[in-house]
Amino acid sequence: MTSHLNPAIRQRIEQATGADSTMCWNCSSCDAECPVEIATDRLRPQRIVRFANIGLFEELIVSPEIWYCLTCRRCNRVCPNLVKPETLIRYARAAAIRCGAVSYETARAYYDLFRRFQRVRWHAVHHCLHGDDGPISAARWHSWLDTPIPDSTASISSQRSFKSNEPFRQAAKAADMSMCFTCGECSSACPVAGERSVFDPRFIFRMVNLGLAEELLKLPSLWLCVQCGRCTEVCPQRVDGCGMIASLRELAVREGKVEEGFVRRVRDAQKQIFARLLDEIDELLGLNVGFGNQASCPVALAECV
Repeated sequence: MTSHLNPAIRQRIEQATGADSTMCWNCSSCDAECPVEIATDRLRPQRIVRFANIGLFEELIVSPEIWYCLTCRRCNRVCPNLVKPETLIRYARAAAIRCGAVSYETARAYYDLFRRFQRVRWHAVHHCLHGDDGPISAARWHSWLDTPIPDSTASISSQRSFKSNEPFRQAAKAADMSMCFTCGECSSACPVAGERSVFDPRFIFRMVNLGLAEELLKLPSLWLCVQCGRCTEVCPQRVDGCGMIASLRELAVREGKVEEGFVRRVRDAQKQIFARLLDEIDELLGLNVGFGNQASCPVALAECV
């Protein structure tokens, strides 16, 4: 790397992003909140903020960590100084493509991989629901990656709607679910809803309003939510979708709809599949053939920042 501390670049990054990186005091709240860091110890939002804060532009755009991020914005929400690490990450990705550090074709392949990764998450939860907590082999990983999710609406009958489940009804009331008119803003904002058959917040909220408690509490998709709150933030009717999904998970555990040890199995499976995702991203980005070790940015820094 040939980057040096550069106050001018630091200022230009801040002007472009409005991420308030200069307010970071290295408390590591973002690291502690990041689901990828929790699962793998390989993504530190704080480090990305530091790169931007001292003007290390090249280090920022060639860091593989900017591609590990789920863009869930949990780091943004938890920062006591309102620094926005996820905003910096999205900026760094765009700059990496603009500079040629990552090709457009590679970026497209990355987003396709991320979309199909949600299938892996669904299959992992499905297996955990059925008591399978075995290791996730490379063969199983690739099989899940390429296997679409079956239609989850096929076994739902409208005759079973509006069942009486008082805790379920109270949770729906607390989240103002009756205000939902299924506009789809929640699904459009959700960082993991790239393939709607895998995870679709609007579908879940529609099931809530139909009173399908029994079906919902056994739904694998319920456990794919990363609790980022994006659905709640964008809802024009102020429906608390994030809170609703959290309540549904609690009900599933409390009412015995999932087996004892299920949450632990999901957590262990998540560690395995996130680690495989990051390895897959490294391979896609070509880390083994020099990505991240370039002598300099392919085009002038002034054209990239």
